[in-house]
Amino acid sequence: MSGGVAMKAGLSTKVLKDVSRSFYLSLRFLPEGFRAPTSVGYLLARASDTIADAGELGVGERRELLGRFVEVVNCGGRFEMPEVEGLPEGERVLMARIDECVGALGALPEWQQESVRKVVGIITEGQMWDLDRFEGEGVVGLKSDEELRHYTYQVAGCVGEFWTEIGFGVEGDFAQESREEMMAWGQAYGRSLQLINILRDVPEDLENGRCYLPGAESREELMRERQRWIAEARAGLDDADRYAKALNGKRMRFGTVLPAMIGRKTLDRLEKSDWKEWEARVKVTRKEVYGMMWRAVRLSL
Repeated sequence: MSGGVAMKAGLSTKVLKDVSRSFYLSLRFLPEGFRAPTSVGYLLARASDTIADAGELGVGERRELLGRFVEVVNCGGRFEMPEVEGLPEGERVLMARIDECVGALGALPEWQQESVRKVVGIITEGQMWDLDRFEGEGVVGLKSDEELRHYTYQVAGCVGEFWTEIGFGVEGDFAQESREEMMAWGQAYGRSLQLINILRDVPEDLENGRCYLPGAESREELMRERQRWIAEARAGLDDADRYAKALNGKRMRFGTVLPAMIGRKTLDRLEKSDWKEWEARVKVTRKEVYGMMWRAVRLSL
């Protein structure tokens, strides 16, 4: 199955839209040559995330499934996901069509296949580390800032590098800055977006026995540490702005700047929220996202 056929079959529309509204909105405006590898890479990464988060399955079973998933991505074959109740509709559809995603991967140019397999491998390593690190009784927390930074690189910072690698491979005049500079900014951008997800989910993760903010145990400590990591996430989004401004294509600038705008709005909400509002989960509304799309269009031009 070619990348184009896979896209027509719904991998970039129905599945992507259901799995991630913000990524779908960004992707549809990207240059055509960029869409297939980033769509396939994103869907495979979300599939591994679905496996890692399938709480109805034991840790050992999830670790085994992740290993099998990586084997299928690297070598081909069929992947069967056990029945898991409570999966969101988008993730359920994704896992039912995972073999199509692997088929679409095999239809990409060889260098793009290598890039996708590399980033999926790094992500699944981070997910396996996460399963091992938080195994235990009671609330298990990270011990150091470097643990958190390394984890955000594994599950998201590497995606910024992947995005950059594909960009320079597809577009001859991808950016005004060097490949090395763009890789560093892309990594910081991806880490920042993951850090925002972690910050948003702290109360929920705490209920599930895990705490990603190092050394924080009480609500007061979590509220204090939250501000420090919000500042680090903002610094990553500053690099995201540098990344977007360095891009030559208007469509690429639009697709790159929109998630950063959503991230900044989320951080603004987090910074002002009390514990009760934090527990209720800070969100950016669909109406606000559409408003940001028009701002992103103006910035991209």
